[in-house]
Amino acid sequence: MEVHCFASDTIKDIESHISEVLNNGQAPSLGIVFTSIKLGIERLSEALGKYGISFLGASTDGEIIANGHGKIVREGTAVVSLIKCDKEVFKVRLFRGDGRSSFDVGREVGRWGASQFSKPGFILVSGGLHADGEGLVNGVLSMTEQDTPVFGGLAGDDKAFKTTFAFSNCEYTDNGVGALVLDRDRIELGGIATSGWIGIGAEKKITKASGNIVYTIDNRSALEVYKKYLNITDDDLPQIGVDYPLMLMREDGSSVLRAVMDVERNSGALIFAGTVPQDSHVRFSSSSGFDAIEHVKKDLEAYSRVFPEADHLILFSCMARHLALGPMVDEEILAAHERWNAPLIGFFTYGEIGKNLTGRCDFFNETFTLAALKEKTTQR
Repeated sequence: MEVHCFASDTIKDIESHISEVLNNGQAPSLGIVFTSIKLGIERLSEALGKYGISFLGASTDGEIIANGHGKIVREGTAVVSLIKCDKEVFKVRLFRGDGRSSFDVGREVGRWGASQFSKPGFILVSGGLHADGEGLVNGVLSMTEQDTPVFGGLAGDDKAFKTTFAFSNCEYTDNGVGALVLDRDRIELGGIATSGWIGIGAEKKITKASGNIVYTIDNRSALEVYKKYLNITDDDLPQIGVDYPLMLMREDGSSVLRAVMDVERNSGALIFAGTVPQDSHVRFSSSSGFDAIEHVKKDLEAYSRVFPEADHLILFSCMARHLALGPMVDEEILAAHERWNAPLIGFFTYGEIGKNLTGRCDFFNETFTLAALKEKTTQR
């Protein structure tokens, strides 16, 4: 697997870079693009359709690239990865929501992926602020083996919380999923989701909820609970809800974070990036600052002993990490790039999909979620 990564400020510059790679005799078959909405999603997806390369793309809350030189964290740009590999080891497809639940879309993605390869692995990007990331993951896993690796992120829109996109060649959607499925007999897909966020305040109970919509917490309007606990106004949500997500306690003792994505002002309900079950117990959470970075670095070191080599790294990092850690966020990104000595691109998301501590794929917020790709040297 050969990987060429670059960052660009305009669609014209992206086209120039791709043409240069092709003119130099390289023959990438797969491309990944993470871009600010400022570049124009429709025009970009159309431009990518003329190269004979299968592209998967998402809009962002900031772009990430680490390839040995240049600025790591960017805003208002695009980062692109061009990958040379056998066209038979992957497939790319866009799935539109069309009013369906995220679980049902996930089932279609999983069914399709399982029909392509006997051992599929998935990288997903989801457009739409009301997507339920947990429902999407569970839908995929319902049609595949439970240990199937699934990585990805919810697309962003430069922190506007209005419209987010997934796209491919000549296609885009603000209510659907872009999917890359890999043949794991030929391409290893591994990775890790790690956070370092800590719980704060007293435990609370979700007293009325449906899927990823929470109506009441401790029998009070979810909106009013957020406003009182964080001492904020209506205008502060949903943005501040990403900085202070709910820490959802699982029955097995583990926990995941859930960030607010939208508000139903009339009902006082909050729409989260993933499922928050009724009767579940939650706490507010917050960044632990520099300790969060050290937490990530230790987890990366431990995981590198399990997955020691990679040809390419794809990072899905929560926008809240960038906001909370500021320039220090470079440190955890460089830790991954330098440990595997592999080109890395990624974006700041509204939610992340990856492997939890038990090895099962799940949906998260506030995490540093890394996917690692490695071409196998022998074929079965």
